[in-house]
Amino acid sequence: MELQWTKIFLPEIKELIETKDFKGLRDFLRERHPADIVDILKELTPTERVMSFRLLDKNKISEVFALFEPVEQEELLKQFTEQHAKEILIEMQPDDRTQLFDELPAHVVEKLLKLLPPLERKEANELLNYPDNSAGRIMTPEYVDLQIDMTVAKALEHIRKTGLNRETVYICYIVDETKKLRGVTSLKNIILANPDQLIKDIMNESVLYVHTTDDQEKAAQVVQKYDILAVPVVDNEDRLVGIVTVDDVLDVVQEEVTEDFQKMAGIQTIEEEYFRVGFFKRISNRILWLVILVVAAIISQTILKNYSGVLSSIIALTYFIPMLTGSGGNTGSQSSTLIIRALATGEVKFKDWWKILLRESKVGVTLGLVMGSIAFIIVVITLGEITVALTVGISLCIVVSVGNIVGISIPLFFKFMKLDPAFVSAPLIATLLDATGLIIYFEIARRMLSP
Repeated sequence: MELQWTKIFLPEIKELIETKDFKGLRDFLRERHPADIVDILKELTPTERVMSFRLLDKNKISEVFALFEPVEQEELLKQFTEQHAKEILIEMQPDDRTQLFDELPAHVVEKLLKLLPPLERKEANELLNYPDNSAGRIMTPEYVDLQIDMTVAKALEHIRKTGLNRETVYICYIVDETKKLRGVTSLKNIILANPDQLIKDIMNESVLYVHTTDDQEKAAQVVQKYDILAVPVVDNEDRLVGIVTVDDVLDVVQEEVTEDFQKMAGIQTIEEEYFRVGFFKRISNRILWLVILVVAAIISQTILKNYSGVLSSIIALTYFIPMLTGSGGNTGSQSSTLIIRALATGEVKFKDWWKILLRESKVGVTLGLVMGSIAFIIVVITLGEITVALTVGISLCIVVSVGNIVGISIPLFFKFMKLDPAFVSAPLIATLLDATGLIIYFEIARRMLSP
């Protein structure tokens, strides 16, 4: 829908540029939302894009720039004059600026830091010095803080003076003379309160907060769980140093989900965007797990060799090997995906492991009975061999039941070992269950089909 909207207005924008009607182009862009402007600028040539950027007003230009992907931001910075780049960096929110610096090469960051005034440069360096993926790294120091002994009237006056340059004014944080976080209140409470009331009388002392060194995912979980606009960030002495807002949380959630998917697919985490990852790095990020899986597949080869006597006596057993191994791997991958996601979102805790295993045992057996029955019917129809059909049906029932439990158990074991459950890749579980499924299948066949 948005792309269609952009294409409708693109000819008009191109015409304004070709006729050098910069006033008309400025008026057109002024009426658009920053996100829509980004869509428009992406359709223009690099030269037209820079030209259009210069027509944006001072406040909107930093908002628009922050919405571009890091690769596009880097390209734009190369085309800006030094003064233009400096103006954009100064106007950007500190957390957006830190995110940009995180994505750029070190030599480019060093050059850009020199463009910033001393105060902004110090602020940027402080944020960059926090650990990667920490709450301190993504927080913004632009927040509204009020002194605990302020009156409501004084607080409103302070908000009017400082609120324009703050990330949000809807939530205000109460600190004492040492900057320690003491409470929180909303702008609504302040407006509705008596002007002579003290801020400490209308604040909520039960404040949710995270520390600067806490993982960014923890900040995201607090915002999500308690449905708040921002979470305050404190240092080791509980002094307020910044806030993590909901827009930053959305970025964190997207990043964490992407990381989990990569791990579960057996790919080393890639933080760069797709087109920024070099050929050899893309190979190295994937080859490790593939080699491990090839080596692990030797187990299946050995099992097939050891049971060659059973196979040679009843060739029909080979027809159903893909069905057995595929079903076990698919079931295990499904259950592992479900539990890994549930652990990541906090829906389940490791302490409930026995409840999870009991619940999934019932699910696995039920799935196994259904799939085993279907397999039995298929074999009877295709081969007309009741004994072989029973062998396949019983085997599939057990393989699916075991696969479901294995898919649940391995991520729980990783959690117990204080490792990220997302490291349990679906290909690994499928490979392990291939071997397990073959052993189950051939052992049942050996007992049921032996003369």
